[in-house]
Amino acid sequence: MGDQEPGKPTRSPWRDWLARVTGNGGLTQPAIPERRDSERRSHSVWSFTYGSFRPRRRIGRRDGDHDRIFLDWHEPRVLYLVLAIVLMCCADALFTLNLMTLGAEEMNVLMGTLIAHDVERFLVLKIGVTSASVVLLGVAARRQVLGVIPVFRVLQLFCAGYAGLILWELWLFSIYINALPFHWRPWSD
Repeated sequence: MGDQEPGKPTRSPWRDWLARVTGNGGLTQPAIPERRDSERRSHSVWSFTYGSFRPRRRIGRRDGDHDRIFLDWHEPRVLYLVLAIVLMCCADALFTLNLMTLGAEEMNVLMGTLIAHDVERFLVLKIGVTSASVVLLGVAARRQVLGVIPVFRVLQLFCAGYAGLILWELWLFSIYINALPFHWRPWSD
């Protein structure tokens, strides 16, 4: 107790309890918070660019944060999955239009109406809605749908669905090309 500063009360469990019960117990001065009228940080194109290539928030700060926050960095597998879905969406649109020129019929009523009305609007709507949806799912990749299903699994399910659709359209191409009256085989001699 020889290192006690003069003028300072001695710490004891009783005084600590009294300080907790009464607020400060008269032992310490309340801290004066520093308040500013404006934001001290500046936002610019440089800060956005720098933060895009050198993200800081890779995990939550506290226990349980993984359920509530959106991170600014995700695993590369999320990016690859999102890119695969968007590219397969573009391939699906291309294959659909080519199959329709060969005589196939669009089974989706909404997409069939859009194709019949305006092909450019069909492409913008199909690729745009898919891209926006997949980007939002990519941002929320660490969360869960209804608290049960991980969003990453939903992205994997969409990717598998598009892969199955692409295989189906390739099979339809083989049927329609064999049914053509002339023998069009660009891959054979």
